[in-house]
Amino acid sequence: MKQIRSRALLGAVVAALAATSLAACGGDEKTPADGDKSGSPAAGDQKVTISVSDYPSTENADARAAFERQAEAFQELYPNITIEPTETAYQADTIQALIAGGTMPTTLLIPFTDIGRMMELDQVADLTDYAANSEALSNLNPSVAKIATDSSGRIRGVPYSAYTMALLYNRSLFTEAGLDPDAPPTTWEEVRAAAKTLTEKTDAQGFELMTMENTGGWMLTNMSYAFGGKPINDEGTESTVNNPGTKAALEFYRAIRWDDNAMGDNFLVNWGDQANDFASGKTAMTVFGADAYNRFITNLGMSKDDYGVAPLPQGTGGLGALGGGGVLVVNPASTPEQIDAAVKWAEFYWLAPYIDQERAVQRAKDDLAAGTPVGAPGLPIVNAAQYEKYLGWIAEYIDVPRENYTLYTSTVETLPIVPEPSVAGQEIYAALDPVVQEVLTNRDADIDKLLADAQVAVQAILDAAQ
Repeated sequence: MKQIRSRALLGAVVAALAATSLAACGGDEKTPADGDKSGSPAAGDQKVTISVSDYPSTENADARAAFERQAEAFQELYPNITIEPTETAYQADTIQALIAGGTMPTTLLIPFTDIGRMMELDQVADLTDYAANSEALSNLNPSVAKIATDSSGRIRGVPYSAYTMALLYNRSLFTEAGLDPDAPPTTWEEVRAAAKTLTEKTDAQGFELMTMENTGGWMLTNMSYAFGGKPINDEGTESTVNNPGTKAALEFYRAIRWDDNAMGDNFLVNWGDQANDFASGKTAMTVFGADAYNRFITNLGMSKDDYGVAPLPQGTGGLGALGGGGVLVVNPASTPEQIDAAVKWAEFYWLAPYIDQERAVQRAKDDLAAGTPVGAPGLPIVNAAQYEKYLGWIAEYIDVPRENYTLYTSTVETLPIVPEPSVAGQEIYAALDPVVQEVLTNRDADIDKLLADAQVAVQAILDAAQ
């Protein structure tokens, strides 16, 4: 493994970093922050080496160079810490072998889906005492921080990226239909009513949901969460598809489709279809990732004034919104000095723009230069107070109408994030696609039987995955 140990001037290195982009494990580019040199249990000058996952391969030379520059900048700040990068990266089918074989690096980036089980199995280090004096970690968004906090309230990872599903709506179509674009639906009953009005008073389809290529099951899982149900238990061993919440979600599908006639006539819709339909104004409301502003506005040409995002409505007993993201975890076999260094690395590498004004402003400038929206709606990693501070730092560079997203931004700390199924997620989604399609294409679909059959199918998938 290559060890990073450069003695270049920190200022020159950081200046070079500002123009660099790097993506890892589905996360966005991050630039370094100064971090906290004191107050943690292992703080001091003792030399320590930590291995860090997701080192870009030699085929991705630019990203690899960017990684190295960031590691060098970190080591200028912490001369006693050596970063040993490794190309090891998370893979669902090899993560347990990696842990069992003792080859897990000091830090590893994993998705939200896996952190729960790894905490239960004690496969990740306890970071609580080391994070106690970390400015960045103490200012995390509570709904995000909860993902990497165990049942005893101990911090077991550092979330570095996050998103949740939300209700997207076309503000111009709302106005055309006589609806208030500043007061989007907050309940599923209001969604139905708005969809019916939009269908009747505009040329758009009132509401649309994905149905195929595993996205039907993905959306049904999300809708089930909103109505209080889950497709499998938290341990990933038992199918729970046949539950009242999922039944309520399917009854909602049936009502808005058959009773209200507000879902159009195409019920074979994949991810790309739904994105295109919403961006073009063919669909007035849909459910999509709350962080999709850039895709719709920059990539698909939707007017930023038309784009509306609201929190995902919750039915009786709603659990929250399906969400995802990434968590940096630390090998539980690490020494106290290594854990301390890993926490510093996580803060420095991933959370910088939200806790350091200079880094925040530089990133905003770089995003504008690259044509990336600044201040777009989404799920902040940090809490509301810190995020408002961050927005103040970059106020002169914000180029999106944030006043259009007030309702959504007011819920980012309170609406729970519910991760996707931790076992065989895509296989489960595939098994649920036909259930969704049947309800939308057959007025007399027997929802009870569909759920009973799906319960058996999903249990077989879980049994095979054990």
